[in-house]
Amino acid sequence: MNAVQMREIIVGLLAATYNTVGEDGLASAFILGRRDRHPALGGISVALFFRRKKLMPAVMKLRSLGPPHLRYLPLGHSFEKLRSFLTDRYHLVAGNNIFSRAETSLLERISKEQVDLLVDQFAESDILTPPLETCLFPLVTIQMRDAFEGAVFSLSTATGLAAQTPLANLPRGYVDGHLFPPFSDWKHKTQTPTSWLLVTAPSPEVAKKYRASILGAISLTVMHHYRHQFTGRKVFGGVVGVRDGWSFSDSSPHTPALGEDVVLGVEDGVWLEVIDRALASSSEADIKKLKSLQYFYRAWFLPDSERFPIDCITIDSMFGDANGATEAVARGVDELFGGKLDRTRVLLLMRLRNSVIHGGAPDVYDSSKYARYYRDYGDDPIADMSALVAECLRRKVFDGQLREQPDPYAEVIAQAVAAGRFPAREPAGILAPLATAAA
Repeated sequence: MNAVQMREIIVGLLAATYNTVGEDGLASAFILGRRDRHPALGGISVALFFRRKKLMPAVMKLRSLGPPHLRYLPLGHSFEKLRSFLTDRYHLVAGNNIFSRAETSLLERISKEQVDLLVDQFAESDILTPPLETCLFPLVTIQMRDAFEGAVFSLSTATGLAAQTPLANLPRGYVDGHLFPPFSDWKHKTQTPTSWLLVTAPSPEVAKKYRASILGAISLTVMHHYRHQFTGRKVFGGVVGVRDGWSFSDSSPHTPALGEDVVLGVEDGVWLEVIDRALASSSEADIKKLKSLQYFYRAWFLPDSERFPIDCITIDSMFGDANGATEAVARGVDELFGGKLDRTRVLLLMRLRNSVIHGGAPDVYDSSKYARYYRDYGDDPIADMSALVAECLRRKVFDGQLREQPDPYAEVIAQAVAAGRFPAREPAGILAPLATAAA
């Protein structure tokens, strides 16, 4: 954000600030004084009134041009940040305005030099340079052969947690990565993680959004046949925040109860760095990719019929056009795969998507197009949609660099096929032409 844009935001904020009640009565009452002054020392009670509609353009500008994390948070977060910025610094520009009841905005009642002062304060504020917090997410179904350390996130073994940069300065023996929470002064119930995801972000809410993109990408490494096969193994969630001291909160598990662990090593660093760079980027293209991964992560946990609509939204987020989503997605898939997929089949899958998304069928099984797809192609459209979305993400986000996990049962299957107890696997489903072309 440049100086001109900062000034526009501050001018918009001041133009929306009054000493009199407006049509919406949006007020901030506070004790006038420096932020480091204790309220018990007293002061003058002040109330400022904000015009919501007038303030909204400045809020939108802050959210679109400010730090990338603001776009992952509700609009109200940026709204409150601007209000707090002014009330915290009102003593710098208040003067005789404290007692004024003029029906004019604060912008009209302060000098150019005072506006300049607020712009300078804004440039150095924690709105544009927020303090960072490291959030630690325990992982059960992901094994790290080798640690990955990026600018925004890291993946660590349980043994190596204490050596991670955010924790390296803590006393020796204080951190035990084999326990959750991992700190020695926790004297209550603990769990046993396999590895750790560490995310550095301005708030736990933003860290959780980053986590969804990262784990959504990791889910793409699992073969399609096994990505949604869950067992009764015990998995758990929770998060530890580390900034000034540490805090702990519970949550649902961060991954489903996969039958086999995902194993990552140094060879996965190439595509993990793609995610790390995207998380640090303010590019709209990168943010769009991260949101697609967040949708895919959300679908990971769901049963088939509930997963289908989220998969539809995921592919829309990659290719969709508000003026013609079906054709836009089909065209995007054509371009991404070089025309190798059956366009008629893709279009029927998109029309099934229309039935579910636009209210024609509350459940995918209720749509006539569901049965038609089975009749025409002999494959499950839910599985085909999931496989198509995953392959689109691999190509569009990672340009084919993402490494798929090897089949954990390949040897057993090969033995069964050789003994005649299991049919040889042939390429099937909507992606079968890709395997044929590769052969």
